[in-house]
Amino acid sequence: MLSLMSALVSLLAVLPYTTPEYAVEVERDVVYVQAEGYWTHAPVGEKGTVRRLIPELRRTRTLDLDMDIYLPAADSSASRPLLLMMHGGSFFVGHKEEKGQAGWCEYFASLGYVAVSINYRLGFQPTKKDLTAAEKRALEDADAALDYLLSRRDLRIDPERIFAAGTSAGAMLSLGLAFRPEAAPRDGHPAERPHIRAVGNLWGSVHDLKVLEYSDTAILSFQSPDDPVMPYGRGYPFRTGGKGIHPPSQWFSEVMYGTQAVHERALQLGLRAEHHACAEPRHRLHIGDDGQYTPRFYEIRDRMAAFFAEEMK
Repeated sequence: MLSLMSALVSLLAVLPYTTPEYAVEVERDVVYVQAEGYWTHAPVGEKGTVRRLIPELRRTRTLDLDMDIYLPAADSSASRPLLLMMHGGSFFVGHKEEKGQAGWCEYFASLGYVAVSINYRLGFQPTKKDLTAAEKRALEDADAALDYLLSRRDLRIDPERIFAAGTSAGAMLSLGLAFRPEAAPRDGHPAERPHIRAVGNLWGSVHDLKVLEYSDTAILSFQSPDDPVMPYGRGYPFRTGGKGIHPPSQWFSEVMYGTQAVHERALQLGLRAEHHACAEPRHRLHIGDDGQYTPRFYEIRDRMAAFFAEEMK
């Protein structure tokens, strides 16, 4: 263990973008697109939130989708890597100021990244069709956010050094950005969408392992094998048996493949991949019941920094 830690310390000492160098400035509430939807943000874990939101599902409205952009202050680099960060919340709740996403964005900006946390469209009826539509809307929003950021020449983003990360539903979006037909070159022509160099897959999943064939994106994953929300291998989310008021999750979700299944398939395909199986029987590993950072928050932060830096090297 000591030799492993020594090797990690040595690695961090020589790789750029692994040591904080900058103060951080934040452009808050930057609108990147308008779109029709139910809502864009809602508190996580607050009593009564879902009950309050259900009446909002009666109609859609025009929404301002916004983001917080974390920047390395006084950085004179001609080009900077981008980290696009997406919160979790089952495509129903969550927001860009969530403590974990904000903390990671601030840290990566101090390393020299343009680090961005986005709001995206939330809300769906409890049916497979509408949940699938909600995922599609969120992915469209992540695409729009990426297009906006690359159009901002003043941000000096290097289009060859784009990274994506997220927790739970946000991890699904990160994987969705990286692995889809639009990410694969066709008949000698470049891919239709910007290439994602690496993904921070924090207790996320995919609906079909075949999508991993569309890109050579590297994948760093964290999840507990006893995650009560997302499957670790193959399964359905929210491991509920249908007792009480909770319907079986297969009523409204397709089968999913969690981090272990994604990691194993990535290795079979020759992708660069790293997986951390965490002992805590929790879904959100980075934030404790007291609302504060857990030790995993810092471990994930540092491993992402090292993993992404290796990809740039």
